Amino acid sequence: MKEKTLRQAQGEKPDHRKLGEQLDLFSFHDVSPGAVFWHPKGMVIYKELEKLIREENEKMGYGEVSTPILVKKELWEKSGHWEKFKDNMFQFQIGNEAQGLKPMNCPEAHLIFASRIRSYQDLPLRLAEPTGRLHRKEVSGSVGGLFRLYQFTQDDAHIYCSPEQIEKEISSLLKLALKIHKMFGFKSFFRLATKPDEALGSPRLWEKAEEALKTALKKSKVKYELREKDGTFYGPKIDVNVTDSLEREWTIATVQIDFQVPERFALEYVDKDGSRKRPVVIHRAMLGSFERFIGILLEHLNGALPLWLSPEQIWIIPIASRNNKYAEKVAAECNEAGFRYIVKDENETVAKKIREGEVQKIPYLLVVGDKEEKAKKVSVRQRGKGNLGQMKFDKFLQKVKREYDERG
Repeated sequence: MKEKTLRQAQGEKPDHRKLGEQLDLFSFHDVSPGAVFWHPKGMVIYKELEKLIREENEKMGYGEVSTPILVKKELWEKSGHWEKFKDNMFQFQIGNEAQGLKPMNCPEAHLIFASRIRSYQDLPLRLAEPTGRLHRKEVSGSVGGLFRLYQFTQDDAHIYCSPEQIEKEISSLLKLALKIHKMFGFKSFFRLATKPDEALGSPRLWEKAEEALKTALKKSKVKYELREKDGTFYGPKIDVNVTDSLEREWTIATVQIDFQVPERFALEYVDKDGSRKRPVVIHRAMLGSFERFIGILLEHLNGALPLWLSPEQIWIIPIASRNNKYAEKVAAECNEAGFRYIVKDENETVAKKIREGEVQKIPYLLVVGDKEEKAKKVSVRQRGKGNLGQMKFDKFLQKVKREYDERG
């Protein structure tokens, strides 16, 4: 009996691909395998997540950058990616030059750092590329849905700092990861991944990097699990994993220390005494891939996105055509308050419009008829809570503004 129940539960679990079609968020087409076609509603979710990351970056003093997608082979040789990662890169021969689509943003961020003389007063220098489009040639058969793509966008950032600044920077990143994941109801936990067998650089620098991460984790008072030999080829990392509503585990945020790249790129800053020193590079992503994160979130919430992230936040449903004018007045005030709304004035029954709104996971349905118009009220249906009854419209706006500001 338990096995049957488990099989039924597994068969009924949310599928982000079906939700994407049901909610008109995105589609996939054979003409571009391993890439997603975002529809207008899906782009609202995408842009709201971008906005969130940009706001947090701004609070933490990041400067936003943008770097080319197609880059010469020599850069990837210099960074070490050609040696360790070339089989996962899309490569082209353009004239006599080998070039590749970037699989990560890091090497080009380092060129920006190296483009001028840096002082110790410039550190920590935080550079973010939240819209960096990446391409990776994944193993045949592994590409599917939003979880694994050839083309994706990562909320990438790099911090260039002195060794003394590592602990503070790592601690602030761990707090940020916890803050963001809590917004979506995820339970977060940490894993420290150490030097793999195939690694670049000296053992001494690896030990130094691993010790810095351990210290930051301990001082941040978070429990963590040690994952031996699971780091990247250029440095150890902290994975911030989450458990979703289906009890699945995902690695979302990553924080990596890199002592190798400063050596390979000869990155320097001028210290207080005038000497030249190597900075430490911290790589970080809070959501990872936007596409993958949206896929995880859709399944975690079964498509019922929080108010601030919902493509359509409010549907206004007039009971009769004579109520359309009042519905438009309500819509104008929703617009002025900055909410995304739709007036559902089609020639269909109110019951059908409500059912459709529930299928489309709309956070709030406002029904307006003669009684509501006369009292300057709206009848409110909230997703997951049902009919809340009549409410003064200004009171309703106060309620949704509070909910929006809390990003709950």
